[in-house]
Amino acid sequence: MITILIIMLSCFSTNSSRWYSASLQNNSAVESFKEVQNFSPILTIDPEQYNYMAAKLKEGDTESKYTNSEHRKQEEHFKYIIHQTQHTTFKPKRKISRCREPPRRLKKLKTDIPRDSRFLDIFEVIEFDHVPCTSSNGLEGLCLHEYDCQKSGGTNMGECADGYGTCCIVQFTCDSRSASPKGWFTNREFPLPTFDRLSCTITLEKAWPEVKQLRLDFLTFELLPPNSGNCEQDQFIITGQDVNNVLPILCGINTGQHVYVEVGNSAGPINLSIQTVTPESRIFAIKITQLLPNNALSPPSGCLQYFQEEQGYLVSFNYRDISDISIGKTSSYLNNLNYAICIQRQPGSCSITYKNAGYMQIVNYDGEGLPILPPRQAGVEIFNCPSDWLLISAVRLCGERLNDGSAVQDFSFDAPVTDSAVGPIMVWFRSDSVYTGRGFKLHYQQNVCLNAS
Repeated sequence: MITILIIMLSCFSTNSSRWYSASLQNNSAVESFKEVQNFSPILTIDPEQYNYMAAKLKEGDTESKYTNSEHRKQEEHFKYIIHQTQHTTFKPKRKISRCREPPRRLKKLKTDIPRDSRFLDIFEVIEFDHVPCTSSNGLEGLCLHEYDCQKSGGTNMGECADGYGTCCIVQFTCDSRSASPKGWFTNREFPLPTFDRLSCTITLEKAWPEVKQLRLDFLTFELLPPNSGNCEQDQFIITGQDVNNVLPILCGINTGQHVYVEVGNSAGPINLSIQTVTPESRIFAIKITQLLPNNALSPPSGCLQYFQEEQGYLVSFNYRDISDISIGKTSSYLNNLNYAICIQRQPGSCSITYKNAGYMQIVNYDGEGLPILPPRQAGVEIFNCPSDWLLISAVRLCGERLNDGSAVQDFSFDAPVTDSAVGPIMVWFRSDSVYTGRGFKLHYQQNVCLNAS
């Protein structure tokens, strides 16, 4: 999208010198006009004509093709003009200069009017793209004209496009209802935390009937942590999605995470809610984007998370142990999780390798409540990982090491796990309703095909 502004300039000019003249009929009018405008009248005659007449009278030239009476009339006329000029001030010839060219703008609309045209255009056309911008409170907005921002229901939160645009932010407040295709769900005091007990719900209508998914990006997300894997004090809840799209209730620290919500078969509305029990320090800023089927951010159906980079990190929910607001934290994954993490295959990629990039702990216990695996040991397949596991290349993995045994047989060591299967790239994670561990942080790297030219 492009905004075009038409700005009226304060001056104009010409390419040539011009005569400016005035003629006043009586001295009283002249004096009155002088007092008000400080104006000096000038004769509406060419100065060269005046000089010629004065010289003729001085020489006493009486040769003329006119009769004596005609000559006397002409002479009297000349004398009258000379007399008038003695009481009149000539104003020198004035050249209207071109206004200094304004500072260079972004891009000007092309025109077929030549630059040396008689008049400088009194309108200047400014155009700028509707690109992302950073607002005064750190949220990502869209660079729009102020009128367009207000029309879209947004708020002016800073300048962009060299001051010609405004960084427009759509913020969803508690109990609000909106069909905006993009916006932010934040606590009221953001970028500061809130200390209130919250019961805050926003209602989203589809911006277009064809909307297939919502993407939620957690720029900042710090709620109270889970208790033994359950979100008992604080909860982030999503409802109104497709009936077969089961979404986890989230809590804890999930800054930097994202999730997708399937809404293709739902008429809406979709509700997003933050519920808390006690007045504690909390902060959240969630970017909400409605996606059409052909959107570049759209993942395959059924993916809770979707990564499009050649390499990156896969991190379980509530894995982070650093708080920006010193909130109480218990780093552990949540109970009753069952979701897919999808990765977009890059052109020329034939496999993907995963490595442990943090402290990994995916726990499993037997019927008597005893851990199945010893500490600092990798678990593989159903006998080691019956209830909580990662599924990579159709192999269950758990424990405190990442190792499928294909490269290193000693399961007390981490080892790279490579998936060379064709088709979509997916990693599944599953947890039961009883036990939880710290979680996982994996680094993935897509590998080029060996026979690539």
